[in-house]
Amino acid sequence: MPGEARPLGGLLIGGASRRLGQPKQLVTHGGSTLAERAHRALAPWVDEVVLLGAGEVAGALADLPRWPDRTVAGDQAPRGPLAGMLTAFGKRPEGCWIFVPCDLPHIQPPAVEWLISERRPERWAIFPGLPGENDAHPQPLLALYEPPARRLLETLLAAGHHGPSRLASRREVAVVPVPEELIPCWRDIDTREDLAALSGSHPGIDPA
Repeated sequence: MPGEARPLGGLLIGGASRRLGQPKQLVTHGGSTLAERAHRALAPWVDEVVLLGAGEVAGALADLPRWPDRTVAGDQAPRGPLAGMLTAFGKRPEGCWIFVPCDLPHIQPPAVEWLISERRPERWAIFPGLPGENDAHPQPLLALYEPPARRLLETLLAAGHHGPSRLASRREVAVVPVPEELIPCWRDIDTREDLAALSGSHPGIDPA
């Protein structure tokens, strides 16, 4: 039953980062890598943080458990974050998972605390909603997935889809507006221009 056990944290480090031109988890901001910042946000609120994927991480995270992406032959092989998410549920199907990408330079522990506070028995997953033109824009990462959500992810893959954002319309998924003060925690970097704006200098160079 949701709320009875502390969640697990899944740190997604398997992305190719083609548009950014370098592994997102190794980008530095504020004196630490984005993967380290994500780990610091998760660690106070979860029982364990697991690296999901084969990406390189800084030495400070090298001792964390790591699970490679699930591999399946043919067209049914999951891609993107779905690969790591299904790996996590395959290893710990009874767990409640908070899946976090490594492209959130402003992530903070209160964002994870808020997610956990929104757990309800009827909610299989919680997608934070960011302000949009009409409705809250659902975020499928830095999001919470209860054990039954594994079925939704498997159904998504069986239908040939790989983006968990498609689950936002399911009645079992709650899209909950993010408190205004926490909105920056979900602002990501995806391109070299994003990275340059973040650092205020040359892309990939963390300002002093």
